[in-house]
Amino acid sequence: MKKIGFLFIGFCLLTNLSAQKVYKLDASDVMEAPLCGHLKMGNSGPKEKAIEINSLYMTLGGKPILPVMGELHFSRIRKDLWEDRILKMKACGINIISTYLFWNHHEEIEGQFEWENEKDLRSFIKLCRKHGLFVVPRLGPWSHGEARNGGTPDWILQKKYLKDRSNDVVYQNYVKRYFAQIAYQLKGLYYKDGGNIIGIQLENEYWYGKEGEPHIQWLKDTALENGIDVPMYTVTGWGDGSVPPFEVIPLWGGYADAPWVEHVGKEYQPGNFLFDSFRDNENIGNDQIKRQDVYMTYEKYPFFTCEMGVGVQNTYHRRLSIDPLDGMGMMIAKLGSGSNLLGYYIFAGATQFTGKLWSTEEEQLKTGYWSRLPVKSYDFQAAIRESGEIAESYKKVKKLHYFVNEFEKDLAPMMPVIPKWEEDGLQVSVRSNNETGYMFGINYSRYHPKKAQKSVKFEVKLKDKMLRFPQKGIEMQDSTVFIWPLNVELDAMRLNYATAQLMGSVDNCYLFFQNRQIPVELSFDKSTVKGVEANRAKIKEESDSWIVNGLNSGKDCVLKVQLQNGEEKYVVILTEKEADNCWLLEQDGKKVCYISDADLYSSLGDVYIFSTDKKAAYYKLKTGMNPRFEQKAVIFNQPQMDIRIQPKGILEEAKWLETANFHGIEPYQQRYRRFFFKEFNLDNPSKIKKVTLFMYPESKCILNLNDTWVNQEIKPNQLNEIDLTGYARKGVNLLFASFPFVEGKKQFAARVIVEYYNYDRIEFSTDSSWLSTDYYSNPSLTREFPQPMMPMVVDKPGYADGIAYNTFKEWRLQVPTDALEKLNNIYMRISYSGDKAEIYNGYMLSDDDYNSHATWTVGLNRQEHSVEGKELTLVIYKLDKDEKIFFDLPANGTDEQADVKKVEFDFECLQKID
Repeated sequence: MKKIGFLFIGFCLLTNLSAQKVYKLDASDVMEAPLCGHLKMGNSGPKEKAIEINSLYMTLGGKPILPVMGELHFSRIRKDLWEDRILKMKACGINIISTYLFWNHHEEIEGQFEWENEKDLRSFIKLCRKHGLFVVPRLGPWSHGEARNGGTPDWILQKKYLKDRSNDVVYQNYVKRYFAQIAYQLKGLYYKDGGNIIGIQLENEYWYGKEGEPHIQWLKDTALENGIDVPMYTVTGWGDGSVPPFEVIPLWGGYADAPWVEHVGKEYQPGNFLFDSFRDNENIGNDQIKRQDVYMTYEKYPFFTCEMGVGVQNTYHRRLSIDPLDGMGMMIAKLGSGSNLLGYYIFAGATQFTGKLWSTEEEQLKTGYWSRLPVKSYDFQAAIRESGEIAESYKKVKKLHYFVNEFEKDLAPMMPVIPKWEEDGLQVSVRSNNETGYMFGINYSRYHPKKAQKSVKFEVKLKDKMLRFPQKGIEMQDSTVFIWPLNVELDAMRLNYATAQLMGSVDNCYLFFQNRQIPVELSFDKSTVKGVEANRAKIKEESDSWIVNGLNSGKDCVLKVQLQNGEEKYVVILTEKEADNCWLLEQDGKKVCYISDADLYSSLGDVYIFSTDKKAAYYKLKTGMNPRFEQKAVIFNQPQMDIRIQPKGILEEAKWLETANFHGIEPYQQRYRRFFFKEFNLDNPSKIKKVTLFMYPESKCILNLNDTWVNQEIKPNQLNEIDLTGYARKGVNLLFASFPFVEGKKQFAARVIVEYYNYDRIEFSTDSSWLSTDYYSNPSLTREFPQPMMPMVVDKPGYADGIAYNTFKEWRLQVPTDALEKLNNIYMRISYSGDKAEIYNGYMLSDDDYNSHATWTVGLNRQEHSVEGKELTLVIYKLDKDEKIFFDLPANGTDEQADVKKVEFDFECLQKID
């Protein structure tokens, strides 16, 4: 029996060993010396802090850096809110802000340039400089950014003898004038002058390969002729982007989904979550030019990105829901593949501001552009939402940014090792300088749950060391992403490895966090570490290392590390949730660490906390001997405010006017009619898009607008929708309705809605200004007609409140005066059924949303125009059952009915903390 027992144990050991998955990577001889001096960039600035770019990375004062760049569109955010967004981006570890310039924002009408208010480029760049952030303007002149005509003014495209986006001499003339205007705004703000502009982008998605190089070169030369002299000139590289050799740097990107594609099904892009040295991505944008030949190779250019999306902009036919891990997973894939500039599009959601002549979004029906977008909302499911709220994706990538910010000098020169793994399995890469490095892991893919990888171990060969870890195989669950240090020296403390992610440091404390439920194990090199102390941990001494495991991560999980040189260092292992809520900020000139479920940022040495809760707890790391997190709390003085929405009937604001009140009609009046006249003016810079009359008459009538009879039947005792678009005109209009004399008491009510191509909307309803008169013949330009008098206004009938329109429904919202006086923001959260929703602030469309079955959050303080003391109108449209639309999230009910399910308000306060 004993013999059988030993055989059984041996069989189990062999089975266990065979079940282990060992990922082996050789990073012992991967370093390359960068090629320098071949890129023809502009003035790099003073020598001691020169910004220069080689074939692998960027340097600042000769030291490698790995910047984090996020996009914010200044002309799509109110000027008084710029600072809020800038501070939130900086708190997330962003150190460069990129921003599109949309030509049609600044010269919508030919020759009339605008650089004020939200279009004030110069003030925006100076505000970024105030808070220590670099800026990269993306000049265009074609930018896209889901803008109308890609940002090209309509008047350019309407010229018969002009070819846009080319070296056409007429187009060049207008671009020169536009660039001169930009240069005037940027004067003195370049890095060479002590400013913060370190680069520009020329054009965008210019997919013409070799044949497009002369135009890009001309744009660069024109920029230089106007004094736009910067350390970095870039273009987008994907889709055979045109790259004049070494004159510009091609930048890359990737999105988790494609809202522009034609189909209405799931879009599978597993390659976004694989490590790969191939930089291009055919899934960015639509209508890319397909070529059989290879345009160029990029090994002499650094791997920089400018359009990595933590979200995407929903289009009408694709209503997507991007997971917070999507952006994080893609960025780790790029970083682990060797990317040395992490560029996001878009990082702060925004609003399409109102144009004078046209709406400013990518508009499909009028311009023929690819996608149909919300008229106002440019939320993009961004890290900072259009409402101003911080998203979960923000907290995911924040941990990554803090790590990159602190360890960029070592990480940027490291070369990637990218073995080929099974696509469905765990993806692993290493970046190394031969002696040290970092391991990157991804077990995640959108729409494709990954199998849990069990009994996983790693073997990494470095120049003078072989690392095999952890001591016991670990399980990699689905949705696991990580970055782990390998033989890294943290000051004088050498860490052989850690199965926890390094985030940053404060004074003598290094901050790590546990990735999901992966057991944390650390190995310290005994040549630098004399001993390790920790509560509730297993510490094992080996010949050349200290192995620490059995840890319970959390704020109180602190390791005391005694160094051979007599110093003491501390290692804190947070949970992943605590790391999401961790903030590394500047306070009184020092780096500090806070943990809070609330949100924080710092401004000029002060730290602020903001939350929609009435009380917010936070923990501040006290460093020194025996570091610990001290708990404090703030109580916000939230004002008492009752904001509600109320249903609004289609004719609720209309007065009912009497059309008949006869009990016996005189013979001579049998053919008489009662006329109602309404004069109205349709002056607006924009063209009329649509004029609709909603009318409920109790008897037959006919209509005339501007001396033309309206050839549409009007049925009594029901709500009629009459299209007056072809009859209306700019300027003064005269509408009259003609009712025959009939027995009994009759009345009517009406409402006119006028829509413009810039999405202004004016409306008016029946009231005492609809003058009335009785007469036999119709009004005519050739005959005199009795002077109309004030109409008879009567009580609305009992059925009036039940009159409804089946295409849309409306609600009113009264915002109190000074509602935002003591608040940072008010968030209105709306759950609704239907196709889309709009909010009007007076005659202006203020906000809109394509229903994705997620709660729509509206930030009341970020509207284009103030809403305080105003009555807002919410309009929800039903969904046509024949529309072909892809929804990521299932509907709760039917969208063929337009209705509000739930509305809640959250009040956000902001307060300085110590």
